[in-house]
Amino acid sequence: MSPNRWSVLTLVGLTNPTNPNSLHLMPKSDAEIIRNVLREILNPKDTNDLNPRSGVIKSEAWTVATATEAMQEFEKLDGDGWLQDAHTRSILRPPGLAMTLAGADAPKVWPVVGERASRDGKSSLHLRRAAEGWLLNRLEETDSADAILLTHRLLSADLKSYLVYHVSYTPQHICGHDELRPTASRFVHFENVTDESNRPNNRNQST
Repeated sequence: MSPNRWSVLTLVGLTNPTNPNSLHLMPKSDAEIIRNVLREILNPKDTNDLNPRSGVIKSEAWTVATATEAMQEFEKLDGDGWLQDAHTRSILRPPGLAMTLAGADAPKVWPVVGERASRDGKSSLHLRRAAEGWLLNRLEETDSADAILLTHRLLSADLKSYLVYHVSYTPQHICGHDELRPTASRFVHFENVTDESNRPNNRNQST
């Protein structure tokens, strides 16, 4: 896949039901059908990397007023993650992601934006600074017969790892037909780039 191709791969429900390779969603999507269609337009490795399967990402958003509260929520998750610190302008990642609070009112870091996953990989937390404080969004995957999950990878700026995301595509009725469109995503973990052959053009580069 070329750079940014996955971002426009909206898995459009084609309006030709006689074509066995079309993504005619009437009325439900099917992860195996999606997988077969992707095999027709992508190479096997890209299809395996996307890993189509049934499911949907549900989110719960709330706001906290202080950096300490935001970091307390961030530290409840014990998996992989990253965080931008306003004090140092650094992106903190494991193993330096041990965010020990310095006191009741003064965390050692001032969070701007970050993502962290649970160790079991079932949920994630997205954090970002907002005008009213810090906006937190808890993201969890659940079963769904009408939606699919795909795995996407963003190549880090240092070209040494991928940020792995699960992206939820849900049916949307557009101009008289159904399309599967991305509606939510969540960070899952980092994945090392092991060699040059595993650094192809089919990964988007993050900033």
